[in-house]
Amino acid sequence: MNLAKNWPLLHSVARRVQGGFFENDGIRLHYVTLGEGPLVVLIHGFPEFWYSWRHQIEALSANYQVVAIDQRGFNESGRPASTDGYRVERLVEDVAALMQHLGRKQAVIVGHDAGAWLAWHFAAIHPELTERLVILSVPHPNALREELAERGEQYEASEYARTMSKEGAKPMFRTWQISLLLDPLAFPLYLAADRRTDPDAITSFYRLSYPREPYALDENLTMIEAPTLVIHGKRDRFLIASGHAHNARWLKHEPKTVMLDADHFVHQEKPDEVNRIILDWLK
Repeated sequence: MNLAKNWPLLHSVARRVQGGFFENDGIRLHYVTLGEGPLVVLIHGFPEFWYSWRHQIEALSANYQVVAIDQRGFNESGRPASTDGYRVERLVEDVAALMQHLGRKQAVIVGHDAGAWLAWHFAAIHPELTERLVILSVPHPNALREELAERGEQYEASEYARTMSKEGAKPMFRTWQISLLLDPLAFPLYLAADRRTDPDAITSFYRLSYPREPYALDENLTMIEAPTLVIHGKRDRFLIASGHAHNARWLKHEPKTVMLDADHFVHQEKPDEVNRIILDWLK
């Protein structure tokens, strides 16, 4: 990683973050951190890693301790002994263990894509640890189930998820491809992360956690108590914006929802706008 981090064309924050490790469930997990103050935990989507949050680490670290985790199986984090270890409930406990490792009792939890799916579950399972919740791109899990059950635009957009949920499926996307799409100058870092990432970490999410027919609601998900901010790219081809209209049914507080003129990777496509929205809301 050090060689990749020293690549001169990386975002400057890559050379200023401090790396660390903690253990949970017998797995050694990696994170980076920058700044001091209240804790903000950033959870990346698939098939990314902590560098997905480079713009947010830069902006938020002026007022907060920002920690971006490598989810299990990704980049420098270890992988479970079996694919069953990729269930979302196990991923939730990784974030709880991270907070314990840092000696923190609460955090602002921020997630994108599969990281947002984890963030929703974390806030439901651990309300006592969740000060606030920031969701990028993914409707509440039960809101997404409702959208899929309608067999409309979201059902069609989720064809890739049904393909990767099949037993023995291979990932349809790779970490290095994200570099070509969003940050080609940082390709060495993405390539290094790609080589360390477990393909099962990607496909297991869709096989074990993504909603499947008949799209019955998850009655075990309790009401979200934390104040919630939702940011979504209106041109997202994978997660249709209409799903967020259902979110409030599972939230104690009416969420603040912001739609931006962006595609799926809203925090990287519109970093200045996303950073401003998050910082203003947190204040």
